[in-house]
Amino acid sequence: MKVQLPNPLARALRSFFMEYLPLLRGVSPHTVLSYRDSLVLLLRFVSDQHKRPVVSLDFDDLATSEIIAFLTHLEVRGNTISTRNIRLAAIHSFFRYVAEAHPDRLEHCQRVLAIPFKRSESSSTSSTRR
Repeated sequence: MKVQLPNPLARALRSFFMEYLPLLRGVSPHTVLSYRDSLVLLLRFVSDQHKRPVVSLDFDDLATSEIIAFLTHLEVRGNTISTRNIRLAAIHSFFRYVAEAHPDRLEHCQRVLAIPFKRSESSSTSSTRR
């Protein structure tokens, strides 16, 4: 039986969570968990879309169109715009890291980083409209 080694996506995710976020960026454990949850949701979504297990996914499966579909899926499920933007912030953070660590994937990262945040009404604006 052939043993598969971690692919580039798996290695990047490991170093992002184990080294980059806690050691280089010094983010809080809560931020690490929030980013982890966001990327778990993305990977599960893409896995379902491709009808393949999460362990077989690689960078090419995380196309801009897949990420936009994931963000739309979140909104359809009833997530607020701010929750959608939090998930996108985690995705952007991961792809900024990938752009630095894997310059051969820079174009892919630039496309993902170009996905804009959505504007939402602030709580002070919405409360004055009641």
